[in-house]
Amino acid sequence: MNRNKNTKSLRSDEDMEDPNSPERAVELKEKLIGACDRIGERYRPTVELKPVDENNWYDCTELVVTDEQKNVFPVPVVYWLAESAYCGFTPLAMYNGEQLIGFAVYAVDPDDGSYWIMAYMIDHKFQHKGLGRSGMKELVRYIHEKHGCDKIVLGHRAENERASHLYASLGFEEVDRDGIEIIRELTLSKP
Repeated sequence: MNRNKNTKSLRSDEDMEDPNSPERAVELKEKLIGACDRIGERYRPTVELKPVDENNWYDCTELVVTDEQKNVFPVPVVYWLAESAYCGFTPLAMYNGEQLIGFAVYAVDPDDGSYWIMAYMIDHKFQHKGLGRSGMKELVRYIHEKHGCDKIVLGHRAENERASHLYASLGFEEVDRDGIEIIRELTLSKP
């Protein structure tokens, strides 16, 4: 069988002195994780960001998190819309196809030029479907491409373990913690 070196199977023992070595196990694990990530990306639901405007602002105010999440995302969307109007924040509606599924707000820090994700939520009806991950990846891509920034910052409540895991898995590194809130940064290359 003739394969190029980029299409070696996970079970290939070529170029290994000891196919049962710990090094081989680590290599196979890394290949398997990479393959799973590529498969997951192919089937991950898509999320599109749209500006909040006169056509969708009210629908955004009807988005809600689960009762348990209200402790870690206590501020309703209507508050974020009002603050955005007066403080220069940018609110975005998140759609999966034609369905409104979530809401996000970001702003630039005038002191250092970093971009902050101020609010991020997926409506309770659309959670556990991969939309939170897809939406955050799309939000990061959007901010990065639109503004050419090299750092995106966000904060979340310390007890919000679901958000903590999501943000860490996307490369946001913890840079500060005060007992109530964890601050995370994602460093990006200039576009």
